Amino acid sequence: MSMLEMDPIFSTALRGALAAMVKNTPRARRRWRWRVGTGVFAGLTLVAGGAALATGVFSPPGAPLDSPLAKIVTATRTGTATIALGNPSATSTDLSLSLTCLTVGTFYFPNGSSLSCDTADMSQPPINRTASEVVPLAAGVDSVVVTNGADNSWTLQATYVNQIVTPWGVNANGQTYGATNQNGTPDLVAVVIDQGTIHGYVKASDLSCAEGGDVKSPAEALTWDKESRNRNISIPVFESDGTTVIGKFIMGDAEGSTAVTVPLSSLALGC
Repeated sequence: MSMLEMDPIFSTALRGALAAMVKNTPRARRRWRWRVGTGVFAGLTLVAGGAALATGVFSPPGAPLDSPLAKIVTATRTGTATIALGNPSATSTDLSLSLTCLTVGTFYFPNGSSLSCDTADMSQPPINRTASEVVPLAAGVDSVVVTNGADNSWTLQATYVNQIVTPWGVNANGQTYGATNQNGTPDLVAVVIDQGTIHGYVKASDLSCAEGGDVKSPAEALTWDKESRNRNISIPVFESDGTTVIGKFIMGDAEGSTAVTVPLSSLALGC
């Protein structure tokens, strides 16, 4: 399945530090992988933040509003390549990028996030093999580089945009809701689940809990790390009121016959 990976997403510094105290053997950094159709953060980049080239995409309060300032440049390449975009206008602030994999491989955006496609993805419609990003435009930049393997083929759509960040909403209970942005994280974070058919919100405190935010000792850190390898966590999804449950968000990257999905309420540490 295609994955958009962010490095890192919801990293918990305390848990990482405690785990390092009890485990001296180096290991690769684990990356959360958000499954398209199971749960995707609207405040990250696959939805809302990267919607300048898409239509009909959920754009919650607090999400960036991208105004296209130039024609969309479309290019198809194999291997790592640089795509010239022309000179940006004086009001351009960001680059809106939509990347589609045409072969199996991992394809990297300029900011380090990546789209991974496997054999099964090749039989899916292009929309299921596409990820979007909006990356800040550096002074003097008039091109974009997509990095990948020598035999990997891809198509990129790119355009200059002017980006502003919309304000979060506030519900009757005084909770802020919307997309995570440079101002921080709202009380209720926007998500999209069930193949994009349900738009809702999860509590930021629930996300922190599911990431191990309540870990307080080296022993707990080691236990959490071990249990998380084969465990996904189901988090309630709410309407913007923060009380009406409309679905479940599955957090984690456990796969295979030994993987289990447990409700947030069942976690031993609790939050």
